[in-house]
Amino acid sequence: MDIQNTNGKVNSKLEALREKFKKVQAQIGQLEAKDKAKGRREDTRLKILIGAAHLADALQHDETRARVRTVLDRAITAPHDREFLKQKGWL
Repeated sequence: MDIQNTNGKVNSKLEALREKFKKVQAQIGQLEAKDKAKGRREDTRLKILIGAAHLADALQHDETRARVRTVLDRAITAPHDREFLKQKGWL
């Protein structure tokens, strides 16, 4: 086997491996994006559930309502969000 033929085999193997590597990288990227999206969905669901529970309890118990108002006053700083909560009677 001559050197040129050997180099051709090596180059073709390298190209095949590079192509495989690109495909694996793309698959990794897709799986990471899917996992990140799942994490965002779960975080949103958690916020909704906790918020709904606190809201329901606050509507029935004055002490919960007072604690929720304290937390909202401390945690919500964006002017448009504060205004919305004021309009709804929470600040």
